[in-house]
Amino acid sequence: MIIDDFLYQGDYDHASNTKILKELDIGHIISICDYPLGKNMFDSYNVLWIKVDDMPYTKIRQYFDQTNEFLRACRNKNQRVLVHCQVGISRSSSIVLAYLLKYHHNNLREAYDHLVQRRRIALPNTGFFLQLIRL
Repeated sequence: MIIDDFLYQGDYDHASNTKILKELDIGHIISICDYPLGKNMFDSYNVLWIKVDDMPYTKIRQYFDQTNEFLRACRNKNQRVLVHCQVGISRSSSIVLAYLLKYHHNNLREAYDHLVQRRRIALPNTGFFLQLIRL
């Protein structure tokens, strides 16, 4: 859990596990993968799927406004959301950091420290970090 009772981060297996999602009362998913979740997930959850490759040259920054708005809307409705990518390390961390920077922390170091305290494996690739620095 990244932000109490609201924002969760994980990997593809977490996002595909309806038992976990139900236990955590998650109704929304941001999927930052190069392939989508199963059709049943789109039918059962409010899924924002953005196809993003985990490569340093990928322009992930172009999606930050969209994902920040999605997260803000969920927060305003007191609804829980899971942000995930394939292994829950780079792409999902970048999306979560963009949100933390916009709404909760003054700088990337504070936001990253917050994230790593809660998800030790969080580590955006170098190209994603450079894009976050430029926010």
